Amino acid sequence: MVTFGNCLTWRAFLSSLLTLLASLAITGCGPKPKVTVAPTFKPATAQTVYIIPFTAALVPESFRETVFNDFVDLLNSHRRQTGATSFVILKEEVKDVDPVWLSGQHYISGDIWSYVEESGCCATNIRVKARAYLTEPGMRVPSVEIFLPMETFFDHDKSSVERERDRLAHDIARELARQITAPLALHPR
Repeated sequence: MVTFGNCLTWRAFLSSLLTLLASLAITGCGPKPKVTVAPTFKPATAQTVYIIPFTAALVPESFRETVFNDFVDLLNSHRRQTGATSFVILKEEVKDVDPVWLSGQHYISGDIWSYVEESGCCATNIRVKARAYLTEPGMRVPSVEIFLPMETFFDHDKSSVERERDRLAHDIARELARQITAPLALHPR
């Protein structure tokens, strides 16, 4: 005989199981952050690391600027943890920079793409991908590459698209800076 208590317990169990499976499907299928460091990478010591402004494809300009400006500020605020004396924005267009000079420098470049806002009646999902590269002097390919897919989902009653877009830009900058600082961190020799 099935009692009301057993029926309620069974229903709660099935609901929990369905929630767990849905969570695993959502988080298991999405792209994950990835950091690749070349085995030959040597952290910069007592040098300036140049930062090329990030390229962006179909990304709101204010979003790209927030990510980039926060990224540079965070790198400079944590430079004592690295072997770099400063992180300096390369002001010229890359096409106008002497390639021989640039190939002799440590420099960071990056891009932001795949920005999507999906809004419904009550909630919005924003997702974007970003990548940062650290290239060492004399190298043709980056020694460090960070791939960072990020997203946010929020209820319109609790936040706004503008606020969440800004929060996501700050989060991306913070995570890119953290990931780029880690291989540059000074280690006792």
